[in-house]
Amino acid sequence: MNRVKQLREEKGLKQTELALMLEISQGTLSNWERGVHDPDNETLGQLAQIFDCSVDYLLGRSDMRQPLDGLFMRVMQDAQQSGITAHDLQLAVDFLKQAKERDDSIGNSTK
Repeated sequence: MNRVKQLREEKGLKQTELALMLEISQGTLSNWERGVHDPDNETLGQLAQIFDCSVDYLLGRSDMRQPLDGLFMRVMQDAQQSGITAHDLQLAVDFLKQAKERDDSIGNSTK
């Protein structure tokens, strides 16, 4: 579970702090981080909540931290809070599509 260590360090948490949050021993956490043992399903859910990522990301089954539906919901909430409308989002998507097409055509012409 190298991602647990990575995510813990990104959050600036010490092993003792995360272990306290999960109500486990520091040794148990250390064993997870070294791949000696894996956390149970309930604890995986707690870790996913703490680190705001999917269980699949924690387990290394996906390189996307958030499932697409969760990511979409967060983007929509952030947009709403910022006063960004659905029309604004569509304009941004259209712009990104055009930029990608331009980059793709440049990349293909240099090969």
